[in-house]
Formats: sequence, C-alpha cells, structure tokens
Amino acid sequence: MLQTKPEDEAGGEIAEATDDALYCSDCGHLITRTSWQISRRGDHAHTVFNPAGQLFQIGCYSDAPGATPGGDTSTEFTWFPGYAWRIALCGSCGRHMGWQFLGDDDFFGLITDHLSDTKT
Repeated sequence: MLQTKPEDEAGGEIAEATDDALYCSDCGHLITRTSWQISRRGDHAHTVFNPAGQLFQIGCYSDAPGATPGGDTSTEFTWFPGYAWRIALCGSCGRHMGWQFLGDDDFFGLITDHLSDTKT
C-alpha cells in the first residue's frame, strides 16, 4: 500500500511517497516490502554461498508475493538448519530472486542486488 505523509512541518502538503515496496531490479515487478523484513540466525542480512562457490547477499522476508517459488525442495546445503529450500523467481520476468525456505515458519531469502526500491 502506498503511504504518504499528508503535511510537512510548515503545514504544506508533501507529495513524496513513503512506500516500502521492493521491486525486481530487472522488470520493476513488486516482489516484497521492507516492512516484511525478518531476522533468521540472529540477523536480517546474510552473506551465503552455494556449492559452486557463488556468493550471495540475501535478506530474509516473511513474505514475497511477487516471487514465484518453484522446483523441487531440498535440504541439501541449506543455509538455515531445519529448513528445506526451493528457488524463487520473479513472477513477471522469471529472474532468479532468491529462495523460499520451508519449515516451521516459511520465509524468503531474497538476493539484495536483485531488489530495488525504485520501480523501473
């Protein structure tokens, strides 16, 4: 939901949005919101790598309605013990956005470089 602040300190109107939306940095599709940031293993942000040695900066989110999870779930090489994972793609352009983690309380680990606070 777009939120706006109705007045500034001088009593004038402010047109600037205070929206917390995060978009796919390729196509501008709404993926998640900063208000949905959560902490896992003691932090929201994590630096992780896959078995091929690719390094990722990810942020954890309670929901990402604009990301489409797919593929088989796996517990191999999980970054979050007790959680299975599967890939999550942009629901519009198909870009790899991160992973959905499935466990007691599902969440998304989204690649921070693939998110933008500006709709393209």
